[in-house]
Amino acid sequence: MKKAGSPVYRPVSLNRDYLAGKMLDTYAEAHAKTWQNFSPRRRVRIRKEFMDMIGSLQESLATGSPGFLIDYSCREQSRFVTRHLPEGLVVSYLEILKKIISQELPLDYRENATFFVKKAVSALKSSPAKIHPCTPPDISLSTVARLFLDAILAADRDKANAIIDDALASGTTVHDIYLQIFQPVLWETGRLWQQNEASVAQEHYATGLIRQIMAKMHERITTPGRKKPRKKSVVTASVGEELHDIGIRMVADFFEMDDWDVYYTGANTPVKCILDTVRDRKADAVALSITMPSRLPEVQYLIRSLRADKATEKVKIIIGGYPFNILPELWKQVGADAYAAGADEAVAIANRLMTGKR
Repeated sequence: MKKAGSPVYRPVSLNRDYLAGKMLDTYAEAHAKTWQNFSPRRRVRIRKEFMDMIGSLQESLATGSPGFLIDYSCREQSRFVTRHLPEGLVVSYLEILKKIISQELPLDYRENATFFVKKAVSALKSSPAKIHPCTPPDISLSTVARLFLDAILAADRDKANAIIDDALASGTTVHDIYLQIFQPVLWETGRLWQQNEASVAQEHYATGLIRQIMAKMHERITTPGRKKPRKKSVVTASVGEELHDIGIRMVADFFEMDDWDVYYTGANTPVKCILDTVRDRKADAVALSITMPSRLPEVQYLIRSLRADKATEKVKIIIGGYPFNILPELWKQVGADAYAAGADEAVAIANRLMTGKR
């Protein structure tokens, strides 16, 4: 549970549509000639960028930390550079945001919001344009993982499947295929997209193919005809409208390999459904995942609801996903019992919590 004295996540709801409109008006006025030459598609794209920037500010205000705004700004700068957009474009967006903040935000938000924007500008100006200071070190792929990635990027489904079949035949465990092939390949595909070296279609193709192979491998994880009941139970879910489910699918499979009774709900699971499932199955633990800070209000609501129900108040809550990598203490703010960086760690933490240890 959250330690005494640690900050609490407090949801913030900014009028993103209105604020993005004000930013757009300010941008069009400041760059009138350039704006006139923009296509309707480009204008829509700029508005979407403003909406996303305001969303990251909103979640930064909710956590009391500039982390999400800095992360978003850094990723946008990296993306803009690879697409040969003007250097300093994200800083100019942030300066417009700062101006709108001073005019439009409530006084109780204004001071923190202005400070957070300044921190984001400082982070961008202190880093080379092609380096995103929030990005982890370069991903090292094994020979097999590299071959698998190359097959995916070439849309060679048969070759990709054969590579995994050969790995299994040579004695590589499902556990190691997940951690040493699938996971780093997914990370690398995301990095390639960020650097404009892979398309959205290729990233989605990689995710879809890996999901299919995982489903085919699942029979190696389950125990057909098992009669002995499992002693511990866990519900695993991607919260709310979260559509990314590969990570939580891996977590579910790792729990199953550790002899837990697993109820996997997958992506896009409404909060009410998760609550009902945890209660009905009398789960010992629940593992939750999100990839976007915008899902945090649903996560906090879910955890508060679990704690408020006598039937679920003692369930152990383990959480993970990209937002929790950005802010290491965020799991405490939303009231979870622990944060796990990966599937292996989630299982280890759950087992430890079940013994009353932290």
